[in-house]
Amino acid sequence: MKLKLLLGALAFTAINVHAQVATINENFDNFTSGNTTFPQNGWSVQLATNPLPYPPAPMMIVTADTNKAVQSYAGNNGTAPSYLITPQIVAPTGDKTLTFSSGLVSTSPGTSTIQIGLASNPADMTTFTAVGNPISISSVTAQNYTVNIPSSSSSYIVFKITPTAAHTATLIDNVVYDTPAVGTINENFNAFTSGTSAIPQMGWNKVIATVPYNVYIATNNGSSAIQFYAANTAGTTSYLIAPKIVAPDGSKKLRYTTGVSTSANGNSTLEVGLVSNPTDMSTFTSLGAPITITTSNTTPQTFTLDVPASAKQYIAWKFTGAANHSAVYVDDVIYDVMSVLGTSETKSNNNSSNFAINTDNELQFVGKSDVKSIKVYSASGNLVVQGAVNNNRFNISNLATGVYIFVSEDNKGGVTQSKFIKK
Repeated sequence: MKLKLLLGALAFTAINVHAQVATINENFDNFTSGNTTFPQNGWSVQLATNPLPYPPAPMMIVTADTNKAVQSYAGNNGTAPSYLITPQIVAPTGDKTLTFSSGLVSTSPGTSTIQIGLASNPADMTTFTAVGNPISISSVTAQNYTVNIPSSSSSYIVFKITPTAAHTATLIDNVVYDTPAVGTINENFNAFTSGTSAIPQMGWNKVIATVPYNVYIATNNGSSAIQFYAANTAGTTSYLIAPKIVAPDGSKKLRYTTGVSTSANGNSTLEVGLVSNPTDMSTFTSLGAPITITTSNTTPQTFTLDVPASAKQYIAWKFTGAANHSAVYVDDVIYDVMSVLGTSETKSNNNSSNFAINTDNELQFVGKSDVKSIKVYSASGNLVVQGAVNNNRFNISNLATGVYIFVSEDNKGGVTQSKFIKK
């Protein structure tokens, strides 16, 4: 990012009121360039004072390059921080991260630090609470940074930029506040809270036709699953949306199990696709022809679909009930490379394992079949350990505290999946 310093008096205007936003994706290219253009587009600033009776004072500048960025310019004040404040966000719940790029202007005489924080009042930086450690900016080469944003009642994300010398100039660009994308999905919904209003939960969301229980968590085929229910609105569509995934590159497949619910009153169709926005189903692009699920076939069915390269980062299931009270379920969702899915895997109708964590920090399996191998994934979908199971036991003592998902295979070729909490 190249830049000419823009000097001049800074005109400070009142902060406009904007609706709270759930996410942020800002590259500043649509901002008005200059050193007197904040506040704009919901962003605001709090500047350090000028310690000298002559200019330049500290400024927050929108650069005039083709690839615009925000520049924090220290002016005559080489020690005091200035603040760049995002639009007001929905009070964070701890499920999102902040990413941004930053580097020094090539002519900057000093370095800087950026401390990310949260504030309850964009005009009062005494409400600023630091999040994470200060980030040292010492290179003209822009680098990317990621900060986890915790649960908080404060609803403004703040960049606190502190220079080490007068006229230090620091660039900030490509600010994204969103749920981090996962590389894989392995979900059997057994750890979900059940109920007609249980979705959204654990990154899964829904777009309903009329009522909350169009998509919810219920027991099907012996375990918790996603329940689609037409209620009294036959012919309308509802959607289940998986957590955000890394943009597909064509190397992974999607596998899931579905079937008609016990109390279903009619047939249904289910179609899987990709969407770019988890709340806008007009972006739905199908991954294959819709399947018809009939009340005459109560046997669970497992489907595997190719997921092509795409910029769309949400997998969605589109449900349409042909009659009032049509109902189907979706369970055992796996999105991964074929080497993990395994083309010869046989899905067990009993899709959870009977196990316990014993005093030796081992998964101890109980059942008619011996478990021969296991793959353990983190909650974000990354494979963390795999190996053989000896005497129905597998050591997990080296795993960090947290929630994990495992896929196990028994000596009869049955594949099951479950979750456990390592304490």
